[in-house]
Amino acid sequence: MPRDRGLPMFGGRGGGGGGGGGDITVHIEYLARSLMEKQKGAAAEEQYRAMATSHRLSRVPLHLRNNNANDYTPGFVAIGPLHSRDDRRLRPAEQLKVAYLNSLISRGHPDPAQHLAVIQEYIRVVAAREQEARAMYVGEEVVDIPPDDFIQMMVLDGCFIIEHLTNVATGREEPSLHATPFGPTQLSVDLILAENQMPFFLLVDLMASTKLPEFEDTGYPAPVLLVKLVLYYLAGEKGRDMSEALPAAKGVSHVLHLLHEMVSAARTRWEAPPRAIQDGAVKETAQEAARLLRRLPLLVLVPLLYPILPEDKKWSASYGKEDVPSASDLKRMGVQFKKARGGSGSKAVAGIASVLGPMPLGVKLTQHEDRLHLPQLRIEFRTAPLLLNLMAFEQSTKTRTDVSAYVCFMAKMVQSAEDAGVLAAAEVVQ
Repeated sequence: MPRDRGLPMFGGRGGGGGGGGGDITVHIEYLARSLMEKQKGAAAEEQYRAMATSHRLSRVPLHLRNNNANDYTPGFVAIGPLHSRDDRRLRPAEQLKVAYLNSLISRGHPDPAQHLAVIQEYIRVVAAREQEARAMYVGEEVVDIPPDDFIQMMVLDGCFIIEHLTNVATGREEPSLHATPFGPTQLSVDLILAENQMPFFLLVDLMASTKLPEFEDTGYPAPVLLVKLVLYYLAGEKGRDMSEALPAAKGVSHVLHLLHEMVSAARTRWEAPPRAIQDGAVKETAQEAARLLRRLPLLVLVPLLYPILPEDKKWSASYGKEDVPSASDLKRMGVQFKKARGGSGSKAVAGIASVLGPMPLGVKLTQHEDRLHLPQLRIEFRTAPLLLNLMAFEQSTKTRTDVSAYVCFMAKMVQSAEDAGVLAAAEVVQ
């Protein structure tokens, strides 16, 4: 083993008998190699951060969190490093993750003697992309997590998600999950929270390393299968053929991002059903409606509404150019509300049907009939968390703000119980 080359430095601290003058030897090669390794690590980290800059995972800003803290905080399971596993509410899920790891492996490997090799492969694929995964997160708490703990966390979290998605798709009972009060319902909320995500590429890699006999005959590669399972579970796409509308898994950062991609695709690609006009007039084409939606943001619908109203019903100056009258005011002005129907294409692009109904977040004004067509908003347990976290995602990234615009528009429309009643009577809100 070669000795380190030393460089004597004079004038250092004196002392230590022997008359050596307190010489200090600097190990040039050792220090240079150490700095070189740190340099390589820093360069790699910056590269990964640059790749993940647009969709990095971080805490929801306090100005958003303070008003709706529970809608951003997991109540059953922590995914990723942004929430502590020591929370009393999250402990049962930590035990469940280990049990789900075993059941996931057992699907394709009934012999327990093979389980160690499978777990080693899981650790290997996650370790290979550990730095890339870390760069997805913003926060000092992530920097302090030792590599071994981070890798184990990603393996357990990822396998837990895959096993649950598989159970839902195959109809397999989950007695341990259902033994926890509100466990299944809360889990469906926790998996869509902005602070409770993990890199999608790790989920893809873990699924590619998992043998799932139930899906072998489908022929779907791991990325496509994962996207389908997520949408089947979280987006209410049960029984639908989404093959033509699936986002590419390679461009998806995490589960919440995938849901947002579906919302954006539904709004931009939705083709409103054609309307036959009396007296032999030509049909209104879906392409014209789609162009109108793309060209005009939701918040400028007021200028569209204004020309169709009689002079004596036009709203007063209290409504500025950027204000939207409430639903009851619009009704008094003669505007009718209609629940939007499905698209006219053979395979309409779906929205998040389990919460927002089968329609995307598209708003269409039929100018010659004084009708405002709105998607049906279904109010349930996870409506508010889903919308709020999609909005938080939009505000934290440079992406389309379809959800924020829709929520802002609806908030202006519903100012009172009377407004809610108007929309409920039209089945726009359910």
